[in-house]
Amino acid sequence: MNSDLLETLCNACAVSGDEQEVRQILLQTLEPHADEITFDGLGSIIARKGSRGPKVALVGHMDEVGFMVTHISDAGFIRFETIGSWWNQSMLNHRVMVRTRSGKKIPGIIGSVAPHALSEKQKQQPLNFDEMFIDIGANCREDVVNAGIAFGDFVSPEANFARWSADKITGKALDNRVGCALMVELLQTVDNPEITLFGVGSVEEEVGLRGAQTSAEHIKPDIVIVLDTAVAGDVPGIDAIKYPLKLGEGPAVMLFDKRYFPNQKLLAALKTSAARAEAPIQFCTMKTGATDGGRYNVMGGGRPVISLCLPTRYLHANSGMISAQDYTATLSILRELLQSLDQNSARVLGDFR
Repeated sequence: MNSDLLETLCNACAVSGDEQEVRQILLQTLEPHADEITFDGLGSIIARKGSRGPKVALVGHMDEVGFMVTHISDAGFIRFETIGSWWNQSMLNHRVMVRTRSGKKIPGIIGSVAPHALSEKQKQQPLNFDEMFIDIGANCREDVVNAGIAFGDFVSPEANFARWSADKITGKALDNRVGCALMVELLQTVDNPEITLFGVGSVEEEVGLRGAQTSAEHIKPDIVIVLDTAVAGDVPGIDAIKYPLKLGEGPAVMLFDKRYFPNQKLLAALKTSAARAEAPIQFCTMKTGATDGGRYNVMGGGRPVISLCLPTRYLHANSGMISAQDYTATLSILRELLQSLDQNSARVLGDFR
């Protein structure tokens, strides 16, 4: 596992619609290992390795949930809109970074009211998004403007990557920098001359799987493996029946989400690869969200798609947590699967007779 790569990716600011920082990291990292690097019209990065056999795409979305500056008050406080799905109780008093149009990063904090100043009734009521604000320590509106902050600037949680014990990794934007890191490591290490391998860092997944649609049209792949994250239900307060995933028990196959079902033959092949790699695997479903598989499976007539997700605690919050064992198991399973693919196996996957 290349934890330095994952840390660099997680610490980058790349809210949906502002993926440039991650795109540059991927460009620099993939360039020595790719035969060609192109971009779709929205800015998804597409690295190609090889030129024969079926086109196999590994897809991890570059964007993270975050915020956008929508107002600066006369007193120097910043109002914002959420980008992607947030739970308001996970936001208050967390530190953030405002990324200006010039690329400068300004630290701030989502303000909270001290309990001393709240009535008992107020303490029981969650704060609405539109009541929240970001404080950068400015004294007036001019201070904020002079810092380079403007309407439309993107805001992400502050970088906080860390290794806890030998196995646990915490950080912002693990959804889905972990998918990007896996994509890079697989493109670097898999050498199968019987396939053309594509590594894709898609844009704007958190706001509607938009880069999945445009990159699918750009590549027209024959087989797609989506690399993402899924809710780990191994913490107090979560229904373990609806959310059965546990850290340390392997990656999870998404059996269906709001917009996708896996190709059943590809699912069987992945199970076989997991057995050969002697790596654990889990299974999950998701009725309230979707992965990039929800676009790749239908664009241009459709193709075999499967989504493989790392169980992750505290998704869409300032800090998430994954297992390094799960990451390593994912690499082992997918290396086995990718090495087994060729023109004939790709034909079988798409044969519905």
